Amino acid sequence: MKRSLALAALLALVLSAGAFAQDFGKFTVDIAPGWTATEQNGTAVITKNDNSAQLTISIADAGGATKQQLAEAFVEEFKKSFKEVSAPVADSDGDYSWDMVTSNGAKSHAMLTLEGSDFVLLVMTNTEAAPNDFTAMLGSINQK
Repeated sequence: MKRSLALAALLALVLSAGAFAQDFGKFTVDIAPGWTATEQNGTAVITKNDNSAQLTISIADAGGATKQQLAEAFVEEFKKSFKEVSAPVADSDGDYSWDMVTSNGAKSHAMLTLEGSDFVLLVMTNTEAAPNDFTAMLGSINQK
């Protein structure tokens, strides 16, 4: 009987260990279990604990720049640290996205939009490693 109670308590604990919201100043995001979040210069860096995937979220004042100007500026900046960076492409909403590859071959996808006077930049690396976690975390972003 004691073993059954202990097992039930452990199961309840495991099932209750879900995502938790973390505050990054301008936004919150629910961090998936098995991921760790840090903040670096106003950017949320959320890394899968086995280092197989990463999501970065940046929300900051756009300074009056257009989406195209921001996308082009970010692409130029990413060219300094990525082996390959494609040209930014606008979708039907005027949001921009582009692909990148690191020197070790990891594939990243970046998306940029404007929300009010702020830009929102998302960079997702190796989404195949945890597609459901990426979907859940992206869907949980709450701009303040």
